[in-house]
Amino acid sequence: MKTKNILAFLGILTLIRIIWLATQGISPQEAYYWMCGDRLASAYFDGPPATAYLVRFLGFFTGGSLEILRFAWPLFALLASWLSFQWIRTISNDVVAAWTVLALNALPIFNSQSVTVGPWMPALVCILGGLQAAYSAVEGRRKDWLPASACFALACLFRYEAVLVPLGFCITILAVMRHHKEPDWAALAALIVLPLAVLWSPLAWNAKLEWIPIAGGTLQTWWRPQPGGWGRNLVEFFREYSFAAGLALLAGLAALVLGGLKRGAGRFLLVAAGLPAFWAVYQFLIGRSFSTPAWLALVPVLAALIGFLARSRWMPLAGSAVVALALLKSAVMIREEGRMRGVWLSVAKEVHKATREIPASDGGGFLIAENADQASVLAVFFKAAAGSEYPPVFVPESPALTSQFGLWPSYADFVASDLVVDEFFTEQKGYNLFAGRNALFLGSDLPQTIKGAFAQVSPLRKIQLPDGGELTIFLCLDYQTLPL
Repeated sequence: MKTKNILAFLGILTLIRIIWLATQGISPQEAYYWMCGDRLASAYFDGPPATAYLVRFLGFFTGGSLEILRFAWPLFALLASWLSFQWIRTISNDVVAAWTVLALNALPIFNSQSVTVGPWMPALVCILGGLQAAYSAVEGRRKDWLPASACFALACLFRYEAVLVPLGFCITILAVMRHHKEPDWAALAALIVLPLAVLWSPLAWNAKLEWIPIAGGTLQTWWRPQPGGWGRNLVEFFREYSFAAGLALLAGLAALVLGGLKRGAGRFLLVAAGLPAFWAVYQFLIGRSFSTPAWLALVPVLAALIGFLARSRWMPLAGSAVVALALLKSAVMIREEGRMRGVWLSVAKEVHKATREIPASDGGGFLIAENADQASVLAVFFKAAAGSEYPPVFVPESPALTSQFGLWPSYADFVASDLVVDEFFTEQKGYNLFAGRNALFLGSDLPQTIKGAFAQVSPLRKIQLPDGGELTIFLCLDYQTLPL
């Protein structure tokens, strides 16, 4: 397939994605990163800080409009597709490159991430740029190890798992010592120093929180297999990639290993995707989500599979069938996503109407949502006052750290003071700024943390969801903090 045909194909796809996005509402994930962009930090509960900084940067050109800045993500998908084509064409041929790009753009997860603000698409762009430079360095342009390392380091600022790619190259460079060859020490230094330098601040941030955000469990949960989570993770994998493409990708792992036994492009693909693929399998075995490492290994695995089958006379028919089934699944997935996006505007309107029914109180009323997704998306419609350190919408107070909202200031926090706030509890050296205020709580159920913290709680109105679920807006009067 000619280059101009690939460009035309990708241009049409990008236009379709932009048009679709222009007609859709905000998703919870997009709203969350928009909130993070307003509250920049060294890292966040769910990952490194680059997505928040990117959202803030794009906001300078869009007037802070989330609705406009999210149009950058179809362009990231276009860039990722073009880099995939150029890289695979360099290490293989035009046919394999064209099929790889076609299959990539048919996958449900790729189409979903191309219209959703998040770290995955920028991380993929950085990884592919790094792989292009790394292959050039392997072919003799040793100075290209520096831009390759820079791209990999930037990818690490979007997803921690991206460090697996440069680590794979480091292992390969050291492995040549077995054959009594002098390793490329400059390349090794660049691949280690640059990712470590950019990750120093996020890792220090995690260390202050005792590694809870990045670890997400105990030492035991990291080494013991969890068969109970295998079924759930497989269902999620086939939902994200479609059943046909999911099976093809599993076969692609075998093709990746077989291709790596030979010198040349096959071995480079194995180095590029080997550690992410291994980590994905390991995450699956311990019952955790393996979506991110699978995403990072996606393009090399696709290229390995297509290159392995390219000479088969059944390749055009089988490839077309898999792509068609993946496209069908993509259409279903995007339709469901669009339907759920449309719900949030209606929910926000109902909450806005309900705010008029909050009785007046000193300091005014405030909003609480059942979970981080709901709180994030409502925050787009109920913006915080300028200069306020509090998020526009809170989640219920909890001793467990489960999301970034547990790190942001909360309505349950006490402000330190030397004054005696309560004549009966003289040991209390602080006061709560929200005590005595009224609130609205949005959720499918009323948790005990809300019942126990307010003097009176009553249902105000109900909201029906497209999936058959139901949300209730509760009126909560006189916040008194939870009893000890």
